[in-house]
Amino acid sequence: MGILKLNYKALRALLAVLVISVSASGCTIKLAYNFLDWGLYWELKDYVKFNRDQRLLVKDEISQLLDWHRSDELPQYADQLEKLSIGLESGMTVEQLEESYNSLRDSWQRIVIKTLPAAADIISNLNDQQINDFFEMLIEKEEEDAKDIESGTSARTLEKRESYVSKKIVDVIGKLNEEQNDLIAQWAGSMVPTKEFSLVQAIQWRTRMQAAIAERHDEQLLEKNLMVLFANPDQLRSASYRRVIEKNKRLIMQLLFDLNQTLTNQQRSKLVKKLNGFIVDFRDLSD
Repeated sequence: MGILKLNYKALRALLAVLVISVSASGCTIKLAYNFLDWGLYWELKDYVKFNRDQRLLVKDEISQLLDWHRSDELPQYADQLEKLSIGLESGMTVEQLEESYNSLRDSWQRIVIKTLPAAADIISNLNDQQINDFFEMLIEKEEEDAKDIESGTSARTLEKRESYVSKKIVDVIGKLNEEQNDLIAQWAGSMVPTKEFSLVQAIQWRTRMQAAIAERHDEQLLEKNLMVLFANPDQLRSASYRRVIEKNKRLIMQLLFDLNQTLTNQQRSKLVKKLNGFIVDFRDLSD
């Protein structure tokens, strides 16, 4: 689980940086992407102490993954952002925004599937101590999350959610007007908390991963088990959790749609300019 969990976190962050967080400059995106092999390795290294042979294996697998991502995925990101940019100028429906979201989700699943053989290979080469140390770290994280849930308040969570999203949107379109601030505040108050659901799922996922990794020396079986756990995350979510996720997704799509209706010419121009910068960067990086 160690390697694959870390690949999940690192690649999820990669997608967020490259596709969602359009507040960064094009130069930063290019620089960050060109150093991703180093960054991903150090992300993994924080969780697992590799020996020399394992280090070489991990670095080689990361290099191959990024080569594939650069040539196969980045052009698709550029295509999708072109559609989004055109839509923002001509008007977008909630359904069109959801299409962009689904495209990102599909990209993530392709990355997961592409990563699985390498992850199975790396995990099968970990020793018992490495595996035990990593699961201990996961359990500690679960305990920290449980304490955070216990000590947190709905008011503080609401404030943090509203502040975080407002800041990200300001980075993209500039200063918000009163109507836009009200829309974000209404959205933040409507979102259903998921921390408790997420913690339950994390514990179930870890338990199943422990069982899968106990059979890690059968690499074919390990890859099959990892495919189930990573390519089909809904299976560990309760019906209630799935309903909450779907509701929150609809609320996010509606917020984006409503905000788009309120954009001034200056805000829209700034947003489209950023998206077009990303498109150029993705095209350049994929060449």
